[in-house]
Amino acid sequence: MPKIIEDIEEHILNSAFELFGKYGYKKTDMKMIAKKAGIAVGTLYNYYFNKKQLFIEVFEKSWNYTFKRLNSIIKEDIETKEKIKKLIEALYDEISKRNGLGGELIRENVINEKNSRSILIVKEELLEKIKGLLKEMRSFEGIKLKEEMDERLISSLFAIIVEMTRAYPDENDKNLEFINFFLESIYRK
Repeated sequence: MPKIIEDIEEHILNSAFELFGKYGYKKTDMKMIAKKAGIAVGTLYNYYFNKKQLFIEVFEKSWNYTFKRLNSIIKEDIETKEKIKKLIEALYDEISKRNGLGGELIRENVINEKNSRSILIVKEELLEKIKGLLKEMRSFEGIKLKEEMDERLISSLFAIIVEMTRAYPDENDKNLEFINFFLESIYRK
């Protein structure tokens, strides 16, 4: 009698997320994912046609979770500066958990026309959320940076977060202190 695993897709995605994060796209294979998930390789292929499809699904799911987390912070009734700080901490935490999954998409040439739209949607949604907060801050706090520079600021902030998690993985507090200092230097009056 075959064993029944509750929430098997969720279990597969969590196993794949962990393995892709630990070993990268190239060194992770479907057999490893099936073993980690406690299922047969054939069962895994019933859910995902190939490793690329599974990898993209893991990437999208992880960002959907991140956006839910960011949305809950945005809805909090707290001072804008505190909201930005909490958002940065959440974004930093989420990016560090991914262990470079986004970079793997590019490095291992996983991107094609179809799934590049998924990545673009993630980037645009992230940009819009942070732009909205910058607009809110501009009206209350007075940011020195011109509004047309927002995308550059957000791209820079994202690059700093990614680089800090990569270069100093065991120094979260110092990394967050630096990132917050960087932001504060922009919105000081």
